[in-house]
Order: sequence, then C-alpha cells, then structure tokens
Amino acid sequence: MNRNSMISFVQSDSKREPVHLTQQREAVLSFVNQAKSPATAIEIYIGMRATTKRISLSTVYCSLKYFVKNGIVRELNEDHTSKRYECIAK
Repeated sequence: MNRNSMISFVQSDSKREPVHLTQQREAVLSFVNQAKSPATAIEIYIGMRATTKRISLSTVYCSLKYFVKNGIVRELNEDHTSKRYECIAK
C-alpha cells in the first residue's frame, strides 16, 4: 500500500473520526504495513530505529494502541505472552 492509499484507508475506514495521522504514527503504520509477518512492538521499534532515529518505544506502543482502537491495525495475542500487530488492509 503506498502512502496515499494508506492515508485514504486510515481516513475512510477508521471507526472514529477524524483520525490524526502524525509523521510518527504514519511511520509506525508504514512499518507495520510493510512487515512480512505480524510483529511485536519491540520488533517494530528496533526495525524503525535502524532508519528513524526520532522515535521512542513509548511512541510505538501509543501509536499501535491508537491504530487498534480505530480499527486500522489488528492485535494478535496467540501465545498469551507477547502481542503482535498487523495492518488490517494491505
């Protein structure tokens, strides 16, 4: 999903209106969307730190919580130890 279609999806298919997509939230969503498999918040943070120096683990957690609440990202808890996240629409 490219940037424009991702933003359109977030704005049109969210459960709540309006969705505020900051640069950091957009970066988290982009990383989750491009991941080959569902990832944990720590994996997302480590992966993003390789390219985006201006992100904290707290920002990743808050962004994921925000996206789950608004129906943009799905939270998976298969092993009951760590939550994994995936984009609902790819």
